[in-house]
Amino acid sequence: MSLTIRPRRDDNLPALAAALVRVHAQDGYPVEGVADLEGWLRHDRELQSWTALEDGLPIGQVTLTRATSDDDAARTWHDHNGGDIDRLTIPARLFVHPDHRGTGAGRLLMEAAFEFAQTNGLSVAFDVMLKDQAAIRLYESLGARRIADLTHHYGDGLTEPAAVYVVPR
Repeated sequence: MSLTIRPRRDDNLPALAAALVRVHAQDGYPVEGVADLEGWLRHDRELQSWTALEDGLPIGQVTLTRATSDDDAARTWHDHNGGDIDRLTIPARLFVHPDHRGTGAGRLLMEAAFEFAQTNGLSVAFDVMLKDQAAIRLYESLGARRIADLTHHYGDGLTEPAAVYVVPR
């Protein structure tokens, strides 16, 4: 097995969308956005996205986004430490195809995002649904610290319990 992480390319999107179908069927992730998979994979505030490839096949991704005051994680981070939201980034869209979990792909994707943020002098905060326990274990193993609980609102009045995490510099 050859696992590599590199910046995502447009030609990765069809394979990543197919992987996301499997992730959604198994985990219910993402809770929204699956009607337009390739649109969900692209984020309007994207700083950089990375793809995990196993033997050349795209099996997962993460996107690092610019934070705004509309983000629950950004507001919570700001309230917690008074930091400048313009210097905050939020990792999003992290997933790994279920058949390729346990390879370290999720860890390597998050490490790529954290390294980019650190290199560019950016702080990192994000929210995660409490139902996504494997993701929470990964984040905590990477040193992320939970600073608050909140309720994620989506769709037509739907909610999901969530937590906000920060990554110490």
